[in-house]
Amino acid sequence: MIYFADLTPYSYHGAEEDDQVVNVGWLSEGHDFPRGTVPQKFIEQLKLLIATPTNMFRGIHTCEFCPPPETFVSESGHRKMEADPERHGNGEIRVTGHDGVIYVAPVLIRHYVSEHKYLPPQAFIDAALNDR
Repeated sequence: MIYFADLTPYSYHGAEEDDQVVNVGWLSEGHDFPRGTVPQKFIEQLKLLIATPTNMFRGIHTCEFCPPPETFVSESGHRKMEADPERHGNGEIRVTGHDGVIYVAPVLIRHYVSEHKYLPPQAFIDAALNDR
C-alpha cells in the first residue's frame, strides 16, 4: 500500500490537496507508526464504518505486517490467493471531525488497530466515535 503520514493532506489518485481532508492509517512496511490501546467502542465503530467503504479500487491490498496469504492454482490454471477478508481491503472510509476536517483512512485501518495496535490520532478517534 502507498504510505502517507497521518494528518498530511489527502492526495491519493490525483485528488486535489486540501488541508481540510487528511490521511489517517495509510501504513506500510518500513515506516514506524504509533502504537497503543483504543476503546473497544472505537474498534466496533470502525467495523461499522468499513462495512460501507467509498472510493473502491480494483484488486485488493493485503496487510504488509501479516504473513503473506496462501496461494493455490485454480481449476482453470490461474494462481490465486486465500486472502483472509480481515487482512485485505480495497476502499476507504471518511469521517468528519467537529472542526470540519475530513479524515480519510483505508478500510484496513480496523485490522491495523485491532491486530497491530496502531494508534490513530485522537482527533480521528473522536470523529469516528461521533460519526452517525
